[in-house]
Amino acid sequence: MNDNTITITYTIYGYDEAGETSFDMDVSDRIYDKLSEAEDDGEFLDSDFISENMKGLHKRILKAIRENMEEESWNPDDGTIEMKVYGIASRVPCVGASHEDMLISAEDDDIEYNVDIF
Repeated sequence: MNDNTITITYTIYGYDEAGETSFDMDVSDRIYDKLSEAEDDGEFLDSDFISENMKGLHKRILKAIRENMEEESWNPDDGTIEMKVYGIASRVPCVGASHEDMLISAEDDDIEYNVDIF
């Protein structure tokens, strides 16, 4: 297998403060070629398209997203947002920015992602 890297960017419904999270994932030549062909045909490589047309890859991406949520939850700033009061910045707790909480409560249908190939 060659090193075919794709970038997954995901958001979770209800966790707007967390914004988008991205990570890289390696795929086989066959999957990379299928994604390239779909993109060349004008398809948008998002969770809707992949879940309908590449079910195995969709399951693998969801698993990788959950693994990434766990990894992100180890960040000491996970679950906090920066707030400025009188010009002084500090981090305050915010459940809507918590990858740890996402991991526990997010259903597969709450996860939206898109794939970028290079």
